[in-house]
Amino acid sequence: MRVFLYSVIGIPLLIADAVLLWTLPARMANRLTPTQGLILLFGALAYLCLHILLRKPERMYLWAHEFTHLFVAKLFLRHVHGFHITSRSGGKVVIDRTNVPIDLAPYALPFYNVVALLPATLMAGGPPYARKIYLGAAAFLFSMHLCFSTEGFIDGQPDVRRSGRIFSLAIVLLLLMFWTPVLAAPGTRAGFSGLPAFYSEWLDDGMKAVLALSDSIRSLPGRRIL
Repeated sequence: MRVFLYSVIGIPLLIADAVLLWTLPARMANRLTPTQGLILLFGALAYLCLHILLRKPERMYLWAHEFTHLFVAKLFLRHVHGFHITSRSGGKVVIDRTNVPIDLAPYALPFYNVVALLPATLMAGGPPYARKIYLGAAAFLFSMHLCFSTEGFIDGQPDVRRSGRIFSLAIVLLLLMFWTPVLAAPGTRAGFSGLPAFYSEWLDDGMKAVLALSDSIRSLPGRRIL
């Protein structure tokens, strides 16, 4: 019953995610120069080559995944009974009780990107080459997070199954999209100062897309408009 109820909530959230995802690239393009866009692309491709052609950094990802579980569990004052990471069985955090934020935090929070974001924020306004290096590294790390998180959903990890894949995907996708402008900010022209306007305009784009789709449906031949 829990999974069914969460799935009912997740369906409209997924629709909203689809609208926001549709409008995100155009809005992000306004914050990036063509060179910065290419740097992001090359950073993502570099990780994909590593993931597919060479060797997946599984242990590196596992540390981030399980540590995020641990950190969020502590925020909710949960008692941690064990924390294990092995090459044979993977990782595990044993706690007395879990909840949706604890389960989904490792998927919705790109740990290494956040770690890289902290020094980049302190060095805001630095030389152009530093911003380019940051963008490439951020794209690399974010691609790693997306690849492993996708595998977790496909494999049906217990974290995902407890609330159902539909609801879990809706929440994770929404949070990752909202993370994207923040993670890119240190390497963009506007920096963090333009983020409030970005989010406002992005949500406005989403509303306009929904209204345009609604008008298109209403104007379909053979429909009676009341």
